[in-house]
Amino acid sequence: MIIAHRGASALAGENTIESFEKAIEIGTDMIEFDVRRTKDHVLVAHHDRFIHETLIRDLTYREIENSFPSKTSHVATIEEIVKFAKGKTRMDAHVKEEGYENEVIQHLARDLEEDEFVVTSFNDSSLKTIKSNYPSVKAGLILGRPKPKEYIRTRISELFPMRRCGNAKADFLVPHLKLVRFGFLKRAEKNHKPVYVWTVNDERMIERFLKENRVQGIITDRPELAVKVRNSIFPHEVDAL
Repeated sequence: MIIAHRGASALAGENTIESFEKAIEIGTDMIEFDVRRTKDHVLVAHHDRFIHETLIRDLTYREIENSFPSKTSHVATIEEIVKFAKGKTRMDAHVKEEGYENEVIQHLARDLEEDEFVVTSFNDSSLKTIKSNYPSVKAGLILGRPKPKEYIRTRISELFPMRRCGNAKADFLVPHLKLVRFGFLKRAEKNHKPVYVWTVNDERMIERFLKENRVQGIITDRPELAVKVRNSIFPHEVDAL
């Protein structure tokens, strides 16, 4: 699968309806978006913790909307994304923080079948909460946390993540492309864990992972390039995805 990272983020503003629309038009198999919760418990798609130097969790959704002078800066709600994308593509909801996991699943499951979405997170505890309450929802452990506090210990746990994966009850692994070495794919295959690699933007790397049978999906900021490369490699197999 080709998964559009925050939509077609190289062609439109990331995590926007426009970026998701472009990703769908391009022919990607899934869109990925970040999920955060406002002070008044509205789930929104936004990567950073802050908007105008204020934590999103300390702002109401109306305050967020009023802080942008233009509709082009509109912060999409998860409800809007699901309504727009349902029936057009699958969805990957990246849960950014702990504490609102059940709300995310409730929002998604209200309008989507379980094969229409997955959830992913860097937070082991978030995945464990989701899988404990919604065992049939597919959940993936993201690996490659930027600037971890305990760098060496964290990187070892990401290169050899099977214990973490088991404790978190994760169904699949989402390693950064730099972690896919030292037998990572072999270990994942041995433990029957599908792998989605992020963020694959270089054409050579896109081709490499598309040809790797042990990789089930690539997450990319350049879905238009990834689809083009896939079509050139597998011209007769695209319709079967």
